[in-house]
Amino acid sequence: MPSALTTASVLQCIHGGRLTVPAAGTSLTVDGQPVLVQSDLAAATIAGCANTNASAGQTPCLKVTSVIAGLSTDLSVRGQPVLLDTARGLTNATPPAPVMWQVASAGQTKLTAR
Repeated sequence: MPSALTTASVLQCIHGGRLTVPAAGTSLTVDGQPVLVQSDLAAATIAGCANTNASAGQTPCLKVTSVIAGLSTDLSVRGQPVLLDTARGLTNATPPAPVMWQVASAGQTKLTAR
């Protein structure tokens, strides 16, 4: 089963930028780190994206625009599905082809879900 994501997890855009995802609540923790839920991604920021070739019309990934996979179907917090290590989605970068973010490391293996 996939591992649940926490604030200790590492999420990155496909260009190597790192997502910072603050957890809105701390009602469920793993190793003292709040578990991340879908709504936490609304406040996520991305730093260090290398998609910066302005002459090619590129703009860097700065925020998450959607989640397309990796939401738990059996574990939720405050009515929101928990994010799993299979999570991935889209960012606001250009060119307009889908620009993805994904999980590099769940950062924990104690809590799993479907």
